[in-house]
Amino acid sequence: MRRTGAATARTVGGTTAVALAAALCPWGAAARAEVRCNTGEPGFVEGGYAVQANRWNSHGEICVTFEGEAGFTVTGSSLDWGNLTNGAPPGAYPNIGTALADERLPLRIDSPKDVRTTWEITLAEGDYNASYDVWYHPDRAACTSTNPHIVANGGALEIMIWLASPGIDPSPDWKVADGLTIGDHVYDLYRFTGPTGQTGLIYDMREQTTKITNFDLKPFAKDAVDRGFQKADAYLCKVQAGFEITRGGVGLRTDAFALRVADPKPAKPKEPELSGEARPEDAAPTAQPGPSTGAALPPTAPRPEEADAADQDALEDLPLPFLLVLPVVAGAAAAAWWWRRSPG
Repeated sequence: MRRTGAATARTVGGTTAVALAAALCPWGAAARAEVRCNTGEPGFVEGGYAVQANRWNSHGEICVTFEGEAGFTVTGSSLDWGNLTNGAPPGAYPNIGTALADERLPLRIDSPKDVRTTWEITLAEGDYNASYDVWYHPDRAACTSTNPHIVANGGALEIMIWLASPGIDPSPDWKVADGLTIGDHVYDLYRFTGPTGQTGLIYDMREQTTKITNFDLKPFAKDAVDRGFQKADAYLCKVQAGFEITRGGVGLRTDAFALRVADPKPAKPKEPELSGEARPEDAAPTAQPGPSTGAALPPTAPRPEEADAADQDALEDLPLPFLLVLPVVAGAAAAAWWWRRSPG
């Protein structure tokens, strides 16, 4: 069982809810860098992705700093177990993800398009999880609504994929399945009901990682549909990646993030199978061994009667006009020869 060294592990009893706006704070600001503190109001980075501090369940402070690249750093945090609003973690979810203006979404779950993502992170001290937060809804219009936001819109499905979770474990009462293999990883699955009524699923990766590339999100949606937690004609609304922090977290960083929504790449045509063995009609004739030494016999000349038969066959194959002219030509040749040898 992973995370056996986390002596301070707590049990998650709460979920992500509506982002609460609050005043900005200047912690950790750098030249040309932007800072967001506490608020769910986004800033924007390369690729059009949105970055949020998103404190929603704590009286503590949380700040993120970002520049042009698709990433952010947690540069300030006074989050702690003692200043949680409802007593259950987490306190904030600083994240990067798709913006409301992203034209690739909403996207039907059963769309043939690929939905793949890359996320690279740096961990830090604290109690948190590093998690995707992927939102679905059966109503397309709900995906782009700002009032209520998708998080608070009834009927939403929230799929969380935990890549790492030091100091945090899901409640054992939520467990649905053990040891699910999806892609290259193994997960334990948990289900919860969020405070705004959304169905939440946690796919908790057993072996933590800090980097995933070309990560396919569609199998998780399919698994949720197969288990009856969502309809196949629902819509993918939003993809976020960040840290659900309960305590500390300064230094947590998203080093790279990208989402690809595109037609699947065509499969390469299969090459014909070549065995290297000659077909029977292509095989060279095999020399027959001699009767005593086993050595191959050289080709033999035809016997006289065989030659006569061959000559006769050749004559029979000649066309009729040629056969009629042949005696005349032969007679003329014989007369000329005779005339040349006669004394002059």
